[in-house]
Amino acid sequence: MSVRSRETLERALQDMGLHCRVEAYDALAVVVPEVGERRLELHDIRRRAIELARTYGFSHLAVELREPEQPPDTRATLPRG
Repeated sequence: MSVRSRETLERALQDMGLHCRVEAYDALAVVVPEVGERRLELHDIRRRAIELARTYGFSHLAVELREPEQPPDTRATLPRG
């Protein structure tokens, strides 16, 4: 396994032209696209993003979906148990 790096994955995704940030939760990388960013809907882009996540030490990649009118600091609800 490679060294896990949120910053490097974020930079690599931005170098692909994605307008996003990345959050890391252990081996899960969460891509948070800017409002209006739709390139992750493309199969080839998603596949490349997953490959990059694995390259930078993550086992899983998720995308946080946001509504256009949602304030930037609003987060998706995650169950706590």
